[in-house]
Amino acid sequence: MKNPFEKEDHTGLIVGIAVGVAAGIGLGWLLLTDKGAVYRDQLARRLKDGISDTAADFIDHKTFIAKKVAKVATDAVIKE
Repeated sequence: MKNPFEKEDHTGLIVGIAVGVAAGIGLGWLLLTDKGAVYRDQLARRLKDGISDTAADFIDHKTFIAKKVAKVATDAVIKE
């Protein structure tokens, strides 16, 4: 039989609520403020550059095409 006086551990619930609140505040800031819009644009640009660089590296390692040529091709595919 379970002891009714034994405390239950709610650490996971508390951490989950805290992470959810923090994520909600962050998304609200990104989506609802002017600074958030500027940051979203910068983030999108950096993400596209990172994807393009990663793809160019992959093409360079797997084929005989130079990274500079592959970078031009990946930039053309990933348009802004």
